[in-house]
Amino acid sequence: MPPKLSNLIDRHERYYKRNEKKDFDKARRFYRGDFYSVKRAESEGVDRLLLCSKNLIYAIADTAVSSLLGPNPQVACVPRNPRSQEAMMAVNGLVEFVFDENKMRRRSATALIDSVLCKRGIFKTGWNSEKDRPVIKTVDPSRLFFDLTVRDVDDISYWIEVTVISYEEFKGRVASGVYQIPQNADIRPDRYPSWLVSETQKGDVQTVRDAFQWVTVYEYYNVDSGIVQHYVKQANAVVFEDKIDYVPYSMFSLNQSGIDCTGLSEVQLVLNQQETVNDLLSHLKEIAYLQIPRILYDSGRITEEDLNKAVAGTTGSFVGIRPENSEALRTLNTLFFPLPTPDTPASVVAFVDRQENDAAFISALAEAARGQVAGARTATEMAIIDAQMRTRLATREGHLNDAIEDVGRKAFYLMRKYMRGEKMVRISGSQQWQAVSFQTLQDVDMDFKMVSYNPVRKNPAVMVEAIIQMLPFLSQNPNIDFQTLTEQVVAGLGFPARMVKTQEQIQQEEQAAMQQQEQAIMAEQQRSLGGAAAGAPALAAEAMAQDEAMAEEALAAEAAAAEGGAAQNLPPEIAALLMAGSAPQEG
Repeated sequence: MPPKLSNLIDRHERYYKRNEKKDFDKARRFYRGDFYSVKRAESEGVDRLLLCSKNLIYAIADTAVSSLLGPNPQVACVPRNPRSQEAMMAVNGLVEFVFDENKMRRRSATALIDSVLCKRGIFKTGWNSEKDRPVIKTVDPSRLFFDLTVRDVDDISYWIEVTVISYEEFKGRVASGVYQIPQNADIRPDRYPSWLVSETQKGDVQTVRDAFQWVTVYEYYNVDSGIVQHYVKQANAVVFEDKIDYVPYSMFSLNQSGIDCTGLSEVQLVLNQQETVNDLLSHLKEIAYLQIPRILYDSGRITEEDLNKAVAGTTGSFVGIRPENSEALRTLNTLFFPLPTPDTPASVVAFVDRQENDAAFISALAEAARGQVAGARTATEMAIIDAQMRTRLATREGHLNDAIEDVGRKAFYLMRKYMRGEKMVRISGSQQWQAVSFQTLQDVDMDFKMVSYNPVRKNPAVMVEAIIQMLPFLSQNPNIDFQTLTEQVVAGLGFPARMVKTQEQIQQEEQAAMQQQEQAIMAEQQRSLGGAAAGAPALAAEAMAQDEAMAEEALAAEAAAAEGGAAQNLPPEIAALLMAGSAPQEG
């Protein structure tokens, strides 16, 4: 097995170096804005001050993150049996806990940028026994090899991940018994693999890495055989082997390559346009500098020293010069000549625009210009613009969602199998907490779907307009709970939820009003008896009623003062409709 595995690793390394490494390094370098190397500029005699660029690659990657990834990636569980239906809220809270602990937003953005620049993004889901929870990582596409004979990720028969660990960590795994070194194997520390480092990192970064000792371990997952092996190539030794019942990798590509499952990066399709735009912008920058007025002078008739003295002299001062021909200086205007300046070629400017349009035509992410919807206020405008932006991005968003959903399934599988301690998780959509244990997850069968992010619903201006349009229908519909509708209106406008009275507060106020009414009736009955028949009870009841009325007026005044500012901010249409809806209906 090791000789065959060693040969397979060598073939994959050669394939990566020949077909992908150069493009990966170039795309990442352009993303960082490193378009011109210092050595190349010095060798070609180019003034770096005249170099100019417009970073289309970063704009594409940034647009991908803002358009395809919401502010907080989440998955929702879909129960597959009645027992799972009961545990749905707890499982949702548990998966949200795992995503929050693993900083899923940051890791998803990293994987998405990898897919934009380097064809594919990769998640790896494992288990941490010390933390007693799943661990989600992002894998560098240059470090993961896989079966290139299939066209779909689910059909991949093997995976090989290149993991470089410190020699101290390797010795720690050996001492703990995780790694078993064969007797004839001689494993020694080595330098960091140079083929995993880009050209721009082979300077100071490589020097820092060489300060440590490294061991390269290849993690080989054979899906067909159901085994995992950790292989050290330099010693041709397998130091770890075990059975696997799941594949830890969740890989996705925004575009299909048409050949295999390596994917296609649209950034690499526009690298030529990026270089052309930068080259032409550098020429235009040089032309702009040449258009700055310059003056030539006749050095045979006046020296540069005399000119500098004249320029440096103060206003109204006398400057002495020694001209070669005093008679010629009588007409100073004949000593100076304007330097001809070039005109900006319109064809170059047009060609730069054409190259940018070509990049937008090729890449849907480049076409999705950022900031276009800033002025949209109506729900219709927002919906149309959002639909147009997402038409070409829908497939890309679906590929990313599939990978995150797969991460959720694997995380839930690992918790159901290995979780030991009880965890307190917050129930999704509420402030309640619930204890989840190993027994809670047994006999629970769940699937997971991505919770879509809709930026239209997050826009307050759009929400206000939608509420105004739908409020007449909702307020007059007998099937709509007006209390819940009021809560949604207040929440949509961004006001605090405490503005809306709860059912308990309403019931308490009704009970207090009924008690006051009963006391008032009793007092009136006592007063109707007149004279001594009324007696002290009537006087006491009357005084109590007066005190309660005064207290009620004071509380009402305080409540009106507290809510007055927020109520004034309500749009008049909503305020009028709410008042109409809360008024008693005449039957």
